[in-house]
Amino acid sequence: MEVIRKNFKEALPLVAASVKKADFLVIDTEFTGIINGRDVSMFDTPEEYYKCTQKGSSEFLLIQFGLCAFHWNHKEKHYMNDAYNFYLFPRGSPGPDRMFMCQSSSLDFLASQGFDFNKLIKDGISYMTVPIECKLRENLTERQKTYSKGKDSIKVPDEHKAYVEDICNQVHQFLEEGQLDEMEIDKCNSFVRLLLFQELRARFKDKILVETKILENKNRLLNVKRVKSQDDLKNHDALKKEREWEDFEDAVGFSKVARMISESEKLVVGHNMLLDVMHTLNHFFQPLPAEYTQFKEFTHCMFPHILDTKYMSSLPPFKDKVNSSILKHLLATLSAAPFSLPKVVSDEGRGYSQLHEKHHEAGYDAYVTGLCFLAMHSHLANMRGDDTTRFLSITSPLIKPFLNKVFLSRTAHQDSPFINLAGPEPLPPRDHVFHLAFPREWQRNEITQLFSPFGPITVQFIDDTSAFVALARREQATSVSKALAKHSKITLTSYYKYKKINDTPSSKTATKTAEVANDCKKTEKTPVRTSALQINATGTTPVNKVIIPEKVPRDRSNSVSPITPPRKRTFSTSSGGFEVNELESPTKKLKDASETKKRIDEKIIDRFDSEAKPACVTVFKDDDCWD
Repeated sequence: MEVIRKNFKEALPLVAASVKKADFLVIDTEFTGIINGRDVSMFDTPEEYYKCTQKGSSEFLLIQFGLCAFHWNHKEKHYMNDAYNFYLFPRGSPGPDRMFMCQSSSLDFLASQGFDFNKLIKDGISYMTVPIECKLRENLTERQKTYSKGKDSIKVPDEHKAYVEDICNQVHQFLEEGQLDEMEIDKCNSFVRLLLFQELRARFKDKILVETKILENKNRLLNVKRVKSQDDLKNHDALKKEREWEDFEDAVGFSKVARMISESEKLVVGHNMLLDVMHTLNHFFQPLPAEYTQFKEFTHCMFPHILDTKYMSSLPPFKDKVNSSILKHLLATLSAAPFSLPKVVSDEGRGYSQLHEKHHEAGYDAYVTGLCFLAMHSHLANMRGDDTTRFLSITSPLIKPFLNKVFLSRTAHQDSPFINLAGPEPLPPRDHVFHLAFPREWQRNEITQLFSPFGPITVQFIDDTSAFVALARREQATSVSKALAKHSKITLTSYYKYKKINDTPSSKTATKTAEVANDCKKTEKTPVRTSALQINATGTTPVNKVIIPEKVPRDRSNSVSPITPPRKRTFSTSSGGFEVNELESPTKKLKDASETKKRIDEKIIDRFDSEAKPACVTVFKDDDCWD
């Protein structure tokens, strides 16, 4: 169901009913851009990943929100979906006039998928954050208290006296003739309208009603109505206040739906949903906090049960059977054996079917994400011998390993695959990573040859003369340091030392935490969900302003250097298509034979738990894709 400004009021009760009866909810969003400034490094910690993304994405707009509610048909014994595709665009009145950024590649990609930008700007539903709503609500309440009070009059300037007098004469004639009930006064600016409003009210008092009328083209004029009785005056004041509150509620708009989802406390499913969650919180609740721990607490408070299907598909038993976790490819994989898609239908005009194939329409992508979740849930249930048809509870052991873990696509290759919203994440060591400074004329081949005695490497270029280099054979780190310490053409620095020298104080804290990664689970405490973030009406959460020098982009691929050349793959994302090098990493060996036997004996791998180490998550094939 497409929802725009014209049918939003009618759709709101339907949305509320869908949320109430749903077993789980699925969301998806589209933006005017993905990232501005420094992109995420594949070696970033989850905290650094969040801070980089938060700074680089907060000025883009969320322009389409997809919501798909899956509810169980008890009679037919299958799922049904109620899907909503909302076009969103913040209005300048009565809300603040928004300024926002656009990324040309993102808009070009959306246009290629048939996105209707005219509909967005003309019919998009408005929204606002809670602090702005509270402030505007208070201002409107105070302003309406002054309506019955007299105001100091403004002296009419000499240059406007003739025009004001002429209009007053026209109104007098309008009253004398008595043929019409109202008249319009056009072609005057806002100051002249104020003068006319003042003079007409003063001269004709209880004989007329004067109000500003806004046309479809946004032009304004004065509307003068004849007062037929004293009830007209009383009703006019009441209607004026009622219209102002209606306009205000329209400006709050879609924020009501976002808060409805939050208040339901139902399972919220998404695919690679970090940006979806961040933009949802930032646009409809309150600006994102600068501190990572506050973000986690804020998110867990607003959405206490989140599941990311990209993270779910990246772990066993799906990891080895899913060649690509891009949403469209994942759906195709789960449609074939050993998986199967569930039967999901909808009432006419209320949902989607697979025949629609409207990829990158937020509502349809939410529907597809829900299908993928049900297929993977059914596969896990079948392995346990349980009922595979329905998702019953957020306390189900089938989803516990994946609950409240948001996938981090850019760092998954280096074993930082998720943000744990309900507790600390294990932070992988970076002692196998080096910062390499090299001559400008060097290319990737020279770097590969330099490190060839130490096995395959991963290279992420920073600029024309520097890069991060990670060893596949981590035990070779000491040997590399000794062998290349006195090389005449390069400077090799450990990752920790480089970060300590170059990063901001907040990043140094993250680096220091990474150095003691083996002890992090013992020392960190799980955030308490009951200490909810208080949303205030006074302003935004302060953000530390950090100026990051821009790096000159290097015309080289950041990729893994295997023994054999990697193959190229093209991915399509919401910011367009791009090409990356892909390397299959060898499957990591199990720690011992007893663990091997344990894995074989159990249908569901016992390491699918909330305490899982990142070692059980190896290289993900779509690590460079935001989709």
